[in-house]
Amino acid sequence: MVRILCFIFSCIVGITVLPSFSADTTTPAVNTVEKENPPTPTQTPKKTNYNYLPASEIKQITIDNKQYDLLVRPWEGKKKLGAAIILPATNGTADSPGLMAFVRRNINPAGWASLGVTPPTEPPTANFATDATEVTSAGAAQLSAPSNKASLKVKPEDNNKHQQEQEDFLVKSMSQLDAIGADYAGKRILITADQSAGLLISLLSQKKIANPDVLIVINPYREDEQRNQALPELLAKLTMPILDIQSPDGHPASLETANHRKTLAVTLESPNYRQTTLALNLDNESAWQNCLNTIKGFAARMSGAQ
Repeated sequence: MVRILCFIFSCIVGITVLPSFSADTTTPAVNTVEKENPPTPTQTPKKTNYNYLPASEIKQITIDNKQYDLLVRPWEGKKKLGAAIILPATNGTADSPGLMAFVRRNINPAGWASLGVTPPTEPPTANFATDATEVTSAGAAQLSAPSNKASLKVKPEDNNKHQQEQEDFLVKSMSQLDAIGADYAGKRILITADQSAGLLISLLSQKKIANPDVLIVINPYREDEQRNQALPELLAKLTMPILDIQSPDGHPASLETANHRKTLAVTLESPNYRQTTLALNLDNESAWQNCLNTIKGFAARMSGAQ
């Protein structure tokens, strides 16, 4: 009899507990709104180890209480023509590997000291969070940008703010070069590439920095489409001698305006503008040497410092 009662009690307990295991334990999806984590567009000094360079070559400038590297190489040989200010592409260092570092090291025997400037940074790529319930659903007008244009990296207001910070950073950098370059009297040539070139063209057109004796731009562009389309006119209206070097493998935004830069300079009768096409393969130092020879010839001739 006792066994029968225990069996009945066990059955009752089992029936009572069973529904708790069969209940749906799935956690409902949390509805979130698609949002962008905006980047923080601030200029932060890169931690660069220049222990491969002579200590005498490494200088520093102070901008907003932060230290930034400036690499200085003296002129070599009998010629003492002046100084070449070299600004590499944005997001790099004062000695970013490639063409600009090659020019910085090898222009000195032609009579030019070189001042390698730390370029401004670019904002980090924006991150996005998407509603979990939308991951597997078909999209309906989810993309606001045209299919043939690159997606915006940041919001327009954030982009404008960062562009202004980049320009302010360059104005403060360039204003300190006269004191450091005082030992190298003579002409000043400004050599810059890619988006840094676009920024400097804008600053020169606004007269926010002093005009160099010669301006060398390599594959100039602005990432913002509206600013990029305005670049040819800004460049054509500058009055100093300009060498505009375009490579076939340059940034698409630079290639897009190359013909317009040239034709507008001719239309506005800019007497000191010259555009040339050069192959600048990243792994081909002979191409870099051709570029350097072109720069040296144009700078010496147009600056009158031969």
